[in-house]
Amino acid sequence: MEKHNIVPLKSLIDAIGYYICIYNYKGVIEYYNSAFKNAYLQGLDNFMGKHYSLIENDEFQSITSLPSFIKNGKSTSLQKRYGTHGLFYVNISSVFNPENNTTYIVETIAPPFKAPVLPIKEGMTQTPVEDIFLGDEKMRSILETINRISNFDSTVLITGESGTGKSMLANFIHSKSKRANRPFVTINCAAIPENLIESELFGYVPGAFTGANPKGKKGLVEQADTGTLFLDEIGLLPLNLQAKFLQLIQEKTYTPIGSVKTKKVDVRIISATNLNLKKQIQEKNFREDLYYRLRVIEFYMPPLRERQDAIDSLIDYFLNLYNKKYGIRKTISQNARQLLHNSSWSGNIRELQYVIERLVVTSRENRITSSDIPLLEGALTKEENYDVSFDMAVEKFEKELLLKYYAKYKSSYKVADALGISQTKASRLLRKYDIH
Repeated sequence: MEKHNIVPLKSLIDAIGYYICIYNYKGVIEYYNSAFKNAYLQGLDNFMGKHYSLIENDEFQSITSLPSFIKNGKSTSLQKRYGTHGLFYVNISSVFNPENNTTYIVETIAPPFKAPVLPIKEGMTQTPVEDIFLGDEKMRSILETINRISNFDSTVLITGESGTGKSMLANFIHSKSKRANRPFVTINCAAIPENLIESELFGYVPGAFTGANPKGKKGLVEQADTGTLFLDEIGLLPLNLQAKFLQLIQEKTYTPIGSVKTKKVDVRIISATNLNLKKQIQEKNFREDLYYRLRVIEFYMPPLRERQDAIDSLIDYFLNLYNKKYGIRKTISQNARQLLHNSSWSGNIRELQYVIERLVVTSRENRITSSDIPLLEGALTKEENYDVSFDMAVEKFEKELLLKYYAKYKSSYKVADALGISQTKASRLLRKYDIH
């Protein structure tokens, strides 16, 4: 292939993260991009004009589709696995160049996904965790363990501070399990009044109590049948319900309110809490036998202040998320990024999420700079004020957002729908800030 046929596209091809290699029909390499060279030709200055079989890389030789293409000439797109590296996405096809009347073979190899960072579900459309990648040492062992237990239905308890991503980890565990294509049902024990949790969980039969639906109601346990039931804030489950929940775990049976018959259910239990359950047991607020049944497998979600290598990926993720949400294209300067790095993030990932949204909304230019940071009530401008000022800034932003949406919709239901949160949470926040 003549040099002038490729060079105009070189900068574009080199900017692509996929491994791209172009061959002639004899399997001789005509061109490859930087990603291909870094992956398979490290230490070799020039491999142009050499046969693909001379590439001494086991991974490449295992996943390339070139031999079969040369044999049958059929374009293909398929997945290939190499060892424990995951699935590579390999695409191979022919491309005709009219300038020299020659047909070439173009192979594109997409490397497997790396360990994902877990985004926060609250206040946004649910997004697959694979949408963002992260070399996060604190999370790597957790994710590796999840992959190892993917074929087991053991109960899982997730602990950690508020805002660390416990609900998204639960969703990720479900997505990696053999129940991935079955229901994933969530109940937040902190968001539902105590007198309603039992009916929400177990449902009720017709006429079970005054005001009940005459047709009865299917509980969340039944809705989760064959899938996963996730109980967030399990530490707040009322003591009188804990025995029934223990029965559900041990016997896979439950009794709807007002019924004399038990029902059988096939459900996996994942729970999460930011409370110290051992302390709750000592204070007689939580059953010890339930605690041990819940934590056959336990994961601790570390706070963001202990995950410095996660912050850049999270900034980029939320920046992209809110750019799409508001139809804009803002970037962030390195100085502004460093200021965000320097925060203690007492509110963890959720706090970072709110801060990025506010910066996207309030920054004057298309590039967020360090000069935009003082808009957050002076947060990050004085090191000694890190812990307090960001909390205040988050609450201020939360209140302003709720005021704006309530003024427009005049309904907690519509506010919840517009913000992508539950109606229960919307009502709680409106009460918190006395918005009516």
